[in-house]
Amino acid sequence: METYWTQFDTADAPVIETDILVIGSGAAGLQTAWSLAEAGREVLVAVRDELQDSNTAKAQGGIAAALGKDDDPSLHYQDTLVAGAGLTDEKMAKIVVTEGPQVVLDLLHHGAQFDRNPDGTLALGREGCHSRNRIVHANGDSTGAEVSRALRAIAGREKRIRTLEHCYVTDLLVRDGICWGAMALYQGKMLHIRARGTVLATGGVGRLFAHTTNPEGAVGSGLALAYRAGAELMDMEFVQFHPTALAIPGHPSFLVSEAVRGAGALLYNTRGERFMPGYHPMKELAPRDVVARAIATEMKACGSDHVLLDATVIDRVEEKFPMIFRTLLEYGVDMRKERIPIAPAAHYMMGGIRTDAWGHTSIQRLYACGEAACTGLQGANRLASNSLLEGLVFGRRAAQALCKDLPAGQSFAEEGDWQSRLQPWEISPGTLEADRKALQEIMSRQLGIARDRESIEKALDALAAIGKKYEGAAASASAQLDLKSQLLVSRLIAQAALRREESRGAHYRLDYPEPRECWKHHSIEELQGGAPHVQRNIG
Repeated sequence: METYWTQFDTADAPVIETDILVIGSGAAGLQTAWSLAEAGREVLVAVRDELQDSNTAKAQGGIAAALGKDDDPSLHYQDTLVAGAGLTDEKMAKIVVTEGPQVVLDLLHHGAQFDRNPDGTLALGREGCHSRNRIVHANGDSTGAEVSRALRAIAGREKRIRTLEHCYVTDLLVRDGICWGAMALYQGKMLHIRARGTVLATGGVGRLFAHTTNPEGAVGSGLALAYRAGAELMDMEFVQFHPTALAIPGHPSFLVSEAVRGAGALLYNTRGERFMPGYHPMKELAPRDVVARAIATEMKACGSDHVLLDATVIDRVEEKFPMIFRTLLEYGVDMRKERIPIAPAAHYMMGGIRTDAWGHTSIQRLYACGEAACTGLQGANRLASNSLLEGLVFGRRAAQALCKDLPAGQSFAEEGDWQSRLQPWEISPGTLEADRKALQEIMSRQLGIARDRESIEKALDALAAIGKKYEGAAASASAQLDLKSQLLVSRLIAQAALRREESRGAHYRLDYPEPRECWKHHSIEELQGGAPHVQRNIG
């Protein structure tokens, strides 16, 4: 197993030194940076593209928080447990639902503009599996964009926060179980970033699949960084498929927010039959895994590649969901007058880098938060709109832990040099692009909503065959690094899915269609001494 994917020698590479390195600029990364700067710490935020490019910026639905008069964190807690299908870490859930309202209010106080009622109170919506209206939203369906804007504005005012855009972090520098920073590809050259603490907030894995709501770059690069460095990963088999993504050939899998169903939209198959009442008492607002599987079942039964979402029943739908309305109109669908063709698409990673409640990974001075991390909060199936909340809460907590663990003013210890010697990259761009698409199709076909042993084993064989071409090759461009992340993280997902011989939450096995009590635990995997991963099970 390769530890490094690039060729470098820290003795010769240009150096940037920072107190804390934060990798990623979504809600989790920027919340961490903001909280650190407020505490007087110097922060470098490194992002592979531009600061505004993140999963956060694409989020539509909102932030779940118990802020309504008829709501309470205990109710939010219970809803989180129900959605998590028996694997939600109760401690983590209590932390998030209890601290969540304050982080939302703090963001509001610092300039975030969320939708309000005529009386000035926050306008709270409802989404799947929520027992109360508790979804804070902005501009109807552009909450993530507003959260991203607000956090970028805050970060821009902080003199202690520096940013490096188009800086692709390639390898973590770890010695004796301690992380001392990272190597990065910046302006065509390798850059040595020395840091006393490093935070991975790199987002999810949606781009491993052919059909996804995630932006470019969501290939699990942070998970790959952590795993190669020896950190533990957890629950890699649990990938959430959003039930309602636009399904028009030739157009992207544009997300149609769960909030649309929360506002009253109904699901129909292509025979014109409303079907969710036959699958779950909560109908269209059932947990996401239930709705996604129901849609997949109806598609198969009807021999269709989509079902239909009827939003024509929503009064003033164009005002309530302006961004969705405009986008669909560009694609030739008027949601005021016609049903929207939709199908499930890869959306969110419940698994990731294993952390505790303060962002600690199994490597000293390496922290993680947001979708890249796995605290156990999301269990086997994330509750709608808990993702932005998780990023904000645990981003703040990671900052608090860093301040405690690494007091300000301490100098760097002498860590020595690192070198990586690899073979030149010889694969053509055309072959790489073909392999990238082939990998996405393998994951969608063999490791989508429904899986079984035969399909997973076929996927693993195909992944291994493609992977052999790239072993030991020194990556020197973002596309090459992305492909390596695709290969590694896809394999980890497939291996975890093969081991879990049951169906639970987002992980559905055709050959084991029911949950099994003996599998009511988390799966842990890590790299030890360069050998393939080992697994431990924890309750």
